[in-house]
Amino acid sequence: MSGPSSTSLDPVVARALDTHLLQKSQQPIREDDPASDSDTDSLLDAADPIFASHRAARLQQLSTALSAQKSLLSASHGTVTTVTSEKEVMEIVTATTRTLVHFYHPDFHRCAVMDRHLEALAPVHVEVRFLRIEAANAAWLSGKLGVRVLPCVIGWVDGKEVTRMLGFEGVGEGCRTMDLEEALVRGGLLVREKLGSQGNLPNHGGGGGKDAGYLGWRGKQARGQKSKEDDEDDDDWD
Repeated sequence: MSGPSSTSLDPVVARALDTHLLQKSQQPIREDDPASDSDTDSLLDAADPIFASHRAARLQQLSTALSAQKSLLSASHGTVTTVTSEKEVMEIVTATTRTLVHFYHPDFHRCAVMDRHLEALAPVHVEVRFLRIEAANAAWLSGKLGVRVLPCVIGWVDGKEVTRMLGFEGVGEGCRTMDLEEALVRGGLLVREKLGSQGNLPNHGGGGGKDAGYLGWRGKQARGQKSKEDDEDDDDWD
């Protein structure tokens, strides 16, 4: 599977790497712009000015981490990718170390709010591949996964589901992006919090709205048909 190893980074290196990602998150991604030695020096200096005894080891670790980051960016990490095929979702989930999939409805306000949160998270959590698919284009997969409430965000690690969020459960409809980040870290999908410690990315709130959003669409029930409670064996939306 694609992605860096799970070896823990030196805390100073992690802080420097996160700062680098946050600085780059609102700039155009350039695959042909690797960090120079002077860049890595300045990143570490900013993260911890007093680290002479560990400088060589930290420079090597940061250089390796930046190379891994560049490889991930070239493999479509760092953005939210819209897919239209269930097959493509399954192929990416099984081939990628960490994947997040947002099942959405294009007319639901809360799905749009979730998109904004994820678009802020993707550039700084390049260890995760972020996908979104319209639930209507994934009826079979949604049925198999039991997706009945939108927005629905599911995270996988090594092809195994580790976390799931229905609507904004656990964080609230008016949550900040860092609240969602914290929940995904707790769920085991994101490796560590990056927004809360840095605080220099927008935190999109405002999950509320007059439309029913995720509360108003539950598969067949939304089309006036029987609900899951009426027929436990029928999860297909067709």
